[in-house]
Amino acid sequence: MSKQPEGVGQVFDSAQAIDDLAAEIEQVQGLVRTVAWGVSRETDELKAALGELSARVDELEPPEAEATEEEDEPQAWVDYATAQDWADLAEWVDWLADTYDVVPSRTVLPCWPAHRGAAEELAALRSAWRAAATAGRANESNDALIIWHDRWLHPCLVRLREGFQQKNCQDAHSTPRPRQLTNPDLLAAARPPAPEHE
Repeated sequence: MSKQPEGVGQVFDSAQAIDDLAAEIEQVQGLVRTVAWGVSRETDELKAALGELSARVDELEPPEAEATEEEDEPQAWVDYATAQDWADLAEWVDWLADTYDVVPSRTVLPCWPAHRGAAEELAALRSAWRAAATAGRANESNDALIIWHDRWLHPCLVRLREGFQQKNCQDAHSTPRPRQLTNPDLLAAARPPAPEHE
């Protein structure tokens, strides 16, 4: 057996160590590539999901319309209701009268469309009923419909018969007396004086 020159074993060990390190570096590089690919893929998936979510949110937002003075001012239902709105309300009022067999002093008189205030009350009552009926159909129990009956239906029926000129229409429609507009002289007297400008 020949003896190796001095330092050859160390070189051999160093070469082996370098080879081992190179293999480990190659493994680490492979892992880094795998992680980078996964991150890139997940990033792409997140970007796609974010784009889809953004599109869904855009669909939910009402389109921005130019505001006009008419749109900014609130209006009475009777002033903006379409013929279909009136037909829908009349159908609902008939359903209401048929469903709730209330005493004659609380029934909605058939001349209600001729009384603006009565029509406003009934349109509001229907709107509240729709919200309560929708909530009442929810999977979770709630008291929306009983609140509507207690808070809105019966008080409204009382107001319709006692708080409007419709009360004079017991047997037949009676034309409401002409409305009396605000007296401009009394209004002027009630206003505080305008500040003097220097």
